[in-house]
Amino acid sequence: MQSKIVRIYVDANVLINYCTGQPNDIEALEYVFTKRRKEVLFTSSLAVVQTISSLQSKGRNSRKAYSREKTIEQLDKILSKFTILDLSYSDIKSGIKSLNKDIEDSVHYYISQKMKCDAIFTNNRRDFVYFNNISLIDSNLARLKQRIQ
Repeated sequence: MQSKIVRIYVDANVLINYCTGQPNDIEALEYVFTKRRKEVLFTSSLAVVQTISSLQSKGRNSRKAYSREKTIEQLDKILSKFTILDLSYSDIKSGIKSLNKDIEDSVHYYISQKMKCDAIFTNNRRDFVYFNNISLIDSNLARLKQRIQ
């Protein structure tokens, strides 16, 4: 039996997919919003900036870059639903010291641990497998409903 998930950290890729209209991520994140208060749902200043950068750049599959206004509109829909954790120099240092291959995702992990998150909601599970003390969840709604009630 898997442990109960209370505190969730949402990775940048989920935010980006939500803002760019990916149906699975929209449905999954909307479900999480109905089950979690802002006090136990986290993302980071790093994830927000990565989302902004991605939205304002030309996307894969020929998605046009979002305007400043559209980017702000997309962020306004979701950011109030999170507690935003600040990126610190010590988070960066911890990410660099980590033996995980992906430094950026290591930084996300260390930020998540500031609030002792139980899970990271990501679509790139392989980026976090090095960290075996935290659950990984993705936008598969059926699995998500089993893990978060």
